[in-house]
Amino acid sequence: MMDKDFIRLNSEACIRCGFCIDDCPTCVLEMGEAGPQVREDQCIECGHCVSVCPTEAIDNIRTPRAGQETIDPAKLPSKESAAYFLRTRRSIRGFRPEPVPRETVLELLDLARLAPTGGNTQNVQFHIIDNRGTLKKVTEAAMTWAKGRLNLAPHLASMVAFHQATGKDNVLRDAPCMILTLMDETTAPLFRQNGRFMLTYAELYAPVLGLGSCWAGWAEAAAISGDPGILEVLNLPPGRIVTGAIVVGIPRYRHRRIPARRPLAVSWGD
Repeated sequence: MMDKDFIRLNSEACIRCGFCIDDCPTCVLEMGEAGPQVREDQCIECGHCVSVCPTEAIDNIRTPRAGQETIDPAKLPSKESAAYFLRTRRSIRGFRPEPVPRETVLELLDLARLAPTGGNTQNVQFHIIDNRGTLKKVTEAAMTWAKGRLNLAPHLASMVAFHQATGKDNVLRDAPCMILTLMDETTAPLFRQNGRFMLTYAELYAPVLGLGSCWAGWAEAAAISGDPGILEVLNLPPGRIVTGAIVVGIPRYRHRRIPARRPLAVSWGD
């Protein structure tokens, strides 16, 4: 039976603007005689109907107004400062040896979890490895995986050869912490990017906490491929698969310039 009781409406405060109806991703609401009403119970609990209402006339007991923070436009960056912040993001591949405090990692991920997810599924679990011995095993497992694919990806050969000749960690860069995003192995491929959205948020927020970060592409690719060697080392929770991976740590250096990028490439459809 359809549940229509999760929406609460103050019809006297409602101005019938229809914003809540327009912004509902699953078209749950329709305009009735007293104002917005539930058309069909397909609510994904995104909270937008409450967030967008200009008069606080509507509430949703599944995502109540009491749990929403009021947006203060004065705290938002200017166009220039926002662009500058995004342009200064850099991958860090040199880290100081000290570990990242776990409370700092949790602070980082508590912000990262706010990234958008398809269908508001919020289906991402973080898996953190900060044991030096385990991280070294991850690097070796990723290298073993890469060596088995040199015929398919010749560009890996120089990196594998460099590692073998020097012993340097060109997989995790001797970072003290690795963060992986996981999802349920039965989840549709539609939502596999959710973890990467969250890791992108983490990368952007990391410098604010005094951290540097870098995508752990080789380890990520090995894990996503289902390589048994690296999966044994990662020791994931049952029923979970990897969707993304970064490393974080305290940087040994800071970037002083913003490198140029290739020009914008755009096409317009008819």
